[in-house]
Amino acid sequence: MYLKSLELQGFKSFPDKTKLTFEGGATVIVGPNGSGKSNISDAMRWVLGEVSSKSIRGTKMEDIIFGGADSRRPMGFAEVSVTFDNSDMFGRLDCPYDEVTVTRRYYRSGESEYFINRRACRLKDIYELFMNTGVGRDGYSIIGQGKIAEIVSKKSDERRSIFEDASGIAKYRHKKSETERKLAHTEENMTRINDVFLEVEAQVGPLEKEAQKAKRALELLEVKKQVDVQLWLYDTEKLRADVAKCEESFSHAEFDLQNAQDAISALEAQNDRLFEKSQSNKAQSEQLLDEIRTQTDANHALDSEYRVAQNNLDHTGELIAGAKGTCESTQKTILAEQDGERERLARIEEIESQLVSKEAEYIEVQKQKNDNNEAANKLSFDIDRALSDVHEINAELADVGARISFIENAKNTESDKNAAMLGEIAEYQAQSDKMNKDIGAIKNTVSDYDNATAEAKAEVDKLTGELATLYGERHEDNDQLSTLKLSRESVKQRIDTFKAMEEQLEGYSGSVRFVMKKYAEKAITDKHGVPCGKIYGPLSQLISVEDRYINAIETALGPNLQHIVVEDESVAKAAMFALKKAEAGRATFFPLTSMRGQSATPEMREASGYAGYIAVADELVESEGKFSDILSGLLGRTLVFDTIDNATVMAKALKFKVKAVTLDGQQINVGGSFTGGSVKHKGNILGRASEIKRLEEQSAELDARISKIEKELKALASEIETREDEKDSCEQKISLIKVMRDSELARLEQLSAKLEANQTLIQKLIDDCEAQKKAAEQFEEDREKLLSRKTELEVRVSEIGAARADMDVRRNAYLDAKDECDRTMTQIFISITEARKDIETEQRMIEEARIRMENYGALIANQNGYIAELEAKIASIRELMQDNRARFEAGVAALAELNQKRAKVEEGSAEFERRLNEINSKIRERMQQKETVVKEHTRLENRLFNLRAEQDKLASRLWDEHELTRAAAIELGYPELDATTRSEAAAKQTECRNKLRAIGSVDLDAVNKYKELKTRYDYMAGQISDLSAARDDLLNIIGQLEGEMETAFVDSFNQINENFNRVFGELFGGGSAELSLTDPDNVLESGIEIKAAPPGKIIKNMVQLSGGEQSFIAIALFFAILQVNPTPFCILDEIEAALDEVNVARFAEYIKRYSSETQFVMITHRRGTMEAANRLYGVTMPERGISKVLELNIDDISKKKGEDWDGIFG
Repeated sequence: MYLKSLELQGFKSFPDKTKLTFEGGATVIVGPNGSGKSNISDAMRWVLGEVSSKSIRGTKMEDIIFGGADSRRPMGFAEVSVTFDNSDMFGRLDCPYDEVTVTRRYYRSGESEYFINRRACRLKDIYELFMNTGVGRDGYSIIGQGKIAEIVSKKSDERRSIFEDASGIAKYRHKKSETERKLAHTEENMTRINDVFLEVEAQVGPLEKEAQKAKRALELLEVKKQVDVQLWLYDTEKLRADVAKCEESFSHAEFDLQNAQDAISALEAQNDRLFEKSQSNKAQSEQLLDEIRTQTDANHALDSEYRVAQNNLDHTGELIAGAKGTCESTQKTILAEQDGERERLARIEEIESQLVSKEAEYIEVQKQKNDNNEAANKLSFDIDRALSDVHEINAELADVGARISFIENAKNTESDKNAAMLGEIAEYQAQSDKMNKDIGAIKNTVSDYDNATAEAKAEVDKLTGELATLYGERHEDNDQLSTLKLSRESVKQRIDTFKAMEEQLEGYSGSVRFVMKKYAEKAITDKHGVPCGKIYGPLSQLISVEDRYINAIETALGPNLQHIVVEDESVAKAAMFALKKAEAGRATFFPLTSMRGQSATPEMREASGYAGYIAVADELVESEGKFSDILSGLLGRTLVFDTIDNATVMAKALKFKVKAVTLDGQQINVGGSFTGGSVKHKGNILGRASEIKRLEEQSAELDARISKIEKELKALASEIETREDEKDSCEQKISLIKVMRDSELARLEQLSAKLEANQTLIQKLIDDCEAQKKAAEQFEEDREKLLSRKTELEVRVSEIGAARADMDVRRNAYLDAKDECDRTMTQIFISITEARKDIETEQRMIEEARIRMENYGALIANQNGYIAELEAKIASIRELMQDNRARFEAGVAALAELNQKRAKVEEGSAEFERRLNEINSKIRERMQQKETVVKEHTRLENRLFNLRAEQDKLASRLWDEHELTRAAAIELGYPELDATTRSEAAAKQTECRNKLRAIGSVDLDAVNKYKELKTRYDYMAGQISDLSAARDDLLNIIGQLEGEMETAFVDSFNQINENFNRVFGELFGGGSAELSLTDPDNVLESGIEIKAAPPGKIIKNMVQLSGGEQSFIAIALFFAILQVNPTPFCILDEIEAALDEVNVARFAEYIKRYSSETQFVMITHRRGTMEAANRLYGVTMPERGISKVLELNIDDISKKKGEDWDGIFG
């Protein structure tokens, strides 16, 4: 197993996703102080399960989440993933995969997530995965900054964890802890079960007695049931005989009553004949009366027409006023639209003003950018000029130095001097040739860097434009998403409202709600407290109807929609009993066992051939098959037609023998009555389900559209992130290339200056050789002048160097300001794009408002035409009213004449009235005789009624007490009673009641409760026995684990002690070191002492050692542990910081020795440690608070023995 990669996002100073890859050997991470190097070590410790915030240099766990910077907002989570190659058998993790990725994620809310290969797991799983590998939160593979010396300075008992991990007993200790936890849990269970067991044991005896008592009561109840049934059957038969006898007497009374009725009928016939004669006289009176009524009706009709005309006149006036009101409101709407247009125009003007301001700001920032660029270029020119001055001065210095040397060597003979000069000239010429070759190569490299920079800048500009477009698209999608979410929330609120109405049965009667509520609470029972059978609910909730048929079906069913469907008659009786008991009102029930369907009549079959016929109503309703009889009984004789006109034609043709209902809810009843009017929409009971379905479909459609836009936004976010990453990558590449280019330019300037100085020196040496002979006498004087000139030149070089450094700082400030202008220009460009889109939106809304105003204008014109028509109608109505008044007055005169004629006819009716009075007197006498007979008839009828009522009461008593019907009672086969045995049975019934009363209140379910409690008692006794055995097994396991741990620890400790002495001598060049146990008799709890004496020193206490020596001793102990139990990798954070260069070199040599078996990831500032690296990472902080990682392969960096690392460290 070896470490393959580490990926961070949002962890401390790494907000962006940062990935470090590792290979075999040593990887070194370098960077300035505060750049975030140690955060990489903290990330590795954290992802492997560290739970202490102090161990990762924090005060609370939330500190690991990136807290924001000047240009970055704080992040909401931190995530670290580490990947291991698990294909090698050495150090292989206990995992079936060849590659293992462990991920840990932490949110600001305090929630944590753990994953192994992207599968969720527990922190415990990660801890156990790395146990005994040396890797993990408590392992010795990760040594944090400043922690190496703590190995020596810790107390003896605090050093145990490292040695336990190295000896492999950490896993045993973990198993022991788990076993002890299980033991404590087992003992806790035993205590709890014993408490419950004692309580159950105390209940067994009393419940056994109660069960015996219940058994006796059940036997008495069975005896009483037999006597009750026998008495009921006997009393029922006797009552039937009494009813038959009474029915016979009642029939005789009915015969006498019929005779009296016949005599009365004869007198009434005589009365009728006389009455007919009287009526013929009255016919003429009636005819006149009819004429009077006709005339009266005509007058009334004329008066009604007049009132109708007056109402029409008033209504037409109201219509005119309404039309004028519509015109006024429309005009106000037009004015409001005009105001809105002005507001939008003002908004456009405001946005355009902002746009102009933004464009001006963009131009101003662009000007600032150009000014900064120009200032930076000017400073670059001044720096180059200063560098040129330095080169000239250096050349002169070289010349002066050469001349001084020449003068000092002038004491030799002229021949020796000429030979030395010629050799020196040849040497300088060879150096010039080599420098010319190097300068050519460097210029080619700089040219390549310039080309790469230009390409990267072009890519950055391209990505900036693409990002502006993507930001605009995201803004549009966010606006559309907000609108859709508002619509979805509105729809969901309506759905919730309708569902709440359904759940709360709003619109149903209080009795229906009561029944359904009590049924849900299982509170509807029979009189014995047994829960009733199935209540399916109101009929409206059990059926479904297509939208177009809802009005028709709801009209046809009417109140039946609220009636409750139940399983059978007993459920209906139990529900009615509950309503009666609670005085909660009345309800109607549809038992499935008693409802019967209706078949089609011949008239219905004939009606199906008429126009507009749709179907029989029950065919348009969907429900479960068991409800079909109910629907057939309610709707099987109702036809559905499309319109009231078609339904009326059919009903008239069939003489109104068929009930019909139309799609808009109008109804024609059997017999010819019509029911109709307006129908509520969206609030009716059946319409709710349809409305909920429609709203849910609308919500689903909105969800789909929202999901689509969210996916688009996610894709845009991903694309924006990709473009941002690409842009950042290009900018980082530009920065890196700039650093490398500046390094090459510096080398080029140095070589150019050396070359120029060499060429000047060569020429000077040649001139000096020629002039040597002439200027020999002035050598001493020239030497003094040259020394003075050399001092002046050196001071000048120092001054120019300081000025050049200051100008370089200023130039960098201008370049930073130029980069800031670039970022500001990008943000302004995005704002300008959004403002232009806002202007387009406002202009589009103005166009739409203008179209609406045109429509409003047309509406006003239409209303004005309508008003003209209504005014013409008023004139016509007034003419009709004048004609009506004239005809009404003529009708009043005719009515007065008819009344005079009728008065004369009425005078001849008095004689007929006298004779009729005589006959009526005789009829009254007969009626008195009939009354006597009726009394006897009524007495017998009442007795018959009472006997039948008693019969019904007796029948219900058997059902109420034992829930038995007559047939069921006979099937029991009890012996029949007679007149002599009935008294014995009644006595036996009384005896049973007395015995039951003596027993008192009894829990009839006590027998079953005792059986259950006894079973539980026996089960718990077995559990206690099992737990005792489990406790003994756990104690044995703990003893075995302690023995294995002691053996493994002693073996490993002895090996580490031996290795520690050897490694100490190798690192310190001698001396001695030893490990010892503070309590050898208690190996598993003993502390560990460290004794070490460097060469030539006698150390009584480790505190006497210097910080560097303590660190080096700890490093020696670390390598001794690695020899015993090598870990796959080690992360060392500046553990050699206290060492001197010699000991750093020894440390680096040890790292190279062990890097073939163990990966090393070292965070360091020391050059000696860097030289041991196979791969190098640089951590920088280009922006305050944000760390970046640059990767550089060591093989790509030129390094020569004894020289600095080119372009990196020198």
